[in-house]
Amino acid sequence: MLLSNKVAVLTGVNSGIGRKAAEIFAENGAKIFGIDVRTDCMDKLKEVVEGYGSEFVGCQCDVRNSEDVKAALKRAYDHYGKIDIMMNIAGVSCDKPISRISDDEFSRVMDINVKGVFNFCKFVTPYFKKQKHGVIINTSSITAICGSGMGCPYPASKSAILGLSKTLAFELAPWNIRVNTVAPGVINTEMVSSLEPTAKKTFEKTIPLKHMGDPDDVANAMLFLASDMAKYITGTNICVDGGYRPSTVNF
Repeated sequence: MLLSNKVAVLTGVNSGIGRKAAEIFAENGAKIFGIDVRTDCMDKLKEVVEGYGSEFVGCQCDVRNSEDVKAALKRAYDHYGKIDIMMNIAGVSCDKPISRISDDEFSRVMDINVKGVFNFCKFVTPYFKKQKHGVIINTSSITAICGSGMGCPYPASKSAILGLSKTLAFELAPWNIRVNTVAPGVINTEMVSSLEPTAKKTFEKTIPLKHMGDPDDVANAMLFLASDMAKYITGTNICVDGGYRPSTVNF
């Protein structure tokens, strides 16, 4: 029970890594305030969380909209009386060569992946400062470090997350607020599972451990950073990638 009686706000809980993180955090005692722009799977997630004896509150929110974000965080704080952990997991990609990426597509990736994280970091900070403690965990990507065969908006946005998080770790440390990032590699989420079998095999050849990761591999790294086991860790990025090295093959 590494997060006993902690309150965790998580974005992107409707699927993938966000959903698994919500489950594992609840299993370890956290009360979950789950945020997503979609809500179709939240009832099932609520059942899972409550099955661990914890509590789940779902909230629809567009992470790009600062007013939505402020309202969501106020609702979480008013409901639980505190917020201990802010998990920014929601994100999108655009897997096209640069010549085919429109202005709108580039802006959408940057708005969700960067502005969305900025919004939650900005508006959760007053609650954390008031409490004189808090944990922020932002989701980057191994592509921010190694690059990718194509789809430049995604690694660009995830590189921005690394810089934002490093800076906030310095800025917020006087209030005992820790800020870290997790950089997943190729993880077997819904997005990856839709790839052709040959594409999956090509990806796996780029991974020294020779297989894709699962969402719980990433969620467990997040659990460690959120817990008191990591109480002296801030400004750090953990790669959860099986030793991934990017392929030069475009799919």
